[in-house]
Amino acid sequence: MGTRIIQYGVTLLLAHLLAAADFGIWAVLLLFTQLAYVLFDFGFSSALIQHKAVEARHYNTTFLIYLFSALVYTALVWLLALPLARFFKHPELAGILQKLTVIFIMYAFNAVPRIRLQREMRFKRFSLIQISGAFSGSVVMLVSAFWGQGYRSFMYGIIAEQIILTVLFNSLAWTPVRPVFDRNAFHELWSYGVSVLGTRIVGYLNNNIPGILIGKLLGLEALGYYNIAYQIVEFPVQKISKNVLRVMFPAFSRLQENLKNYRQLYRQIVFYLSTALTPLFAGVAITAPYLVPVLYGEKWHPVIIPLQLMALAGFSRSVWTTISVIFLSLGRPQTEMRLNAALAVFLAPAIYMAAGLGLNAVVFSVSVLLLIFVLIGQVMAFKLIHISWWSVIKRFGPSLAGSALFVAVYFLAMHMGLADLNNFAVLVIIITMSILVYGGFMFKYDPFIVRRLKKILKGDRDAQNA
Repeated sequence: MGTRIIQYGVTLLLAHLLAAADFGIWAVLLLFTQLAYVLFDFGFSSALIQHKAVEARHYNTTFLIYLFSALVYTALVWLLALPLARFFKHPELAGILQKLTVIFIMYAFNAVPRIRLQREMRFKRFSLIQISGAFSGSVVMLVSAFWGQGYRSFMYGIIAEQIILTVLFNSLAWTPVRPVFDRNAFHELWSYGVSVLGTRIVGYLNNNIPGILIGKLLGLEALGYYNIAYQIVEFPVQKISKNVLRVMFPAFSRLQENLKNYRQLYRQIVFYLSTALTPLFAGVAITAPYLVPVLYGEKWHPVIIPLQLMALAGFSRSVWTTISVIFLSLGRPQTEMRLNAALAVFLAPAIYMAAGLGLNAVVFSVSVLLLIFVLIGQVMAFKLIHISWWSVIKRFGPSLAGSALFVAVYFLAMHMGLADLNNFAVLVIIITMSILVYGGFMFKYDPFIVRRLKKILKGDRDAQNA
């Protein structure tokens, strides 16, 4: 959470220093680095964490694989940088992508100690290192942008972050490794890692196909607007939905043979997540016309409508996490991968057809398509645990009703003259009013909801059974 807050804060500052096209280039760099890490890893990091008995031969083999991958990907990027730059119609991208290949070598040298800290559950040290890297990279980005480096600021920041991570991981979690290949160790890790790799590749495509095609079809300026909106709605998805489900995943796994308790726990998690996230995304949708100019400035006005439309996509992605945990805890990751693959097949045609109508149409089509596949996924997941759709939908009822209430109050206030105030005043009043209306509604529905929410996040069984 600390890392994400630093990154988001820096984004706000950079928005006042750089143009939308610069953020479009940043989005391309993020597409590049994220894909590199997905392919680079081979799923070995998860395999090492999950493996019951990790020995030096596993670490040595992983280090050798990562080192070899770094050399291969460096060569590929140098060869493909110019075609990629032509694809996005931005020649400057070629040089930036080639310079960024240095992060492959650094990643190869910091991966093993990073994985070992996670395996040993030394999360405090791990988090402090990650925050230090994010902070250092953010400072370099800001200083570079202030000195007029433009889109190069992002490249400098990414490289600086990896330098700090490499130094700190090896200083604070030194793991002696040698580039020695062990065939048995490789097969042990690959047999698990290949499934993780497949799921990550499909997930990457679903998350990034819109950005890739927007950059190609609509230009880097439109991609910059899309990237800002995406970052806002992605924050609660990554830091609330996925974190909660990651923590609850072991509990669901233990209950897979006891479907009665499994269903009970699942309904509770759905209720509490919807309580936190439904008003959040509804709030993003109604405050966007005031939130964007206050936080980012008037030049980012084209972000408003995509952000409002993307709130639906954020809500759908949050619901998807509740489906994902069913597939994973019941040992059906292939089902989720097939569902993701089907979504990927429909995404590109939908974006191509909508691109002629502009960015707003593209975002709308992506959001609706994602919602459709979430509903399909729910049907598939609920059949596995023999739970009725209506019993789950009812868990969304209070949060949907409370959110609808404060949205209605918002429109009433706007009709009575609230819109005549300046953006900052309207934003503060809307947020305060929404919290009071929604909080009062939910407290009336369940006076002990806050107490139980705290307990269930801590794993309290009494709260889960309440």
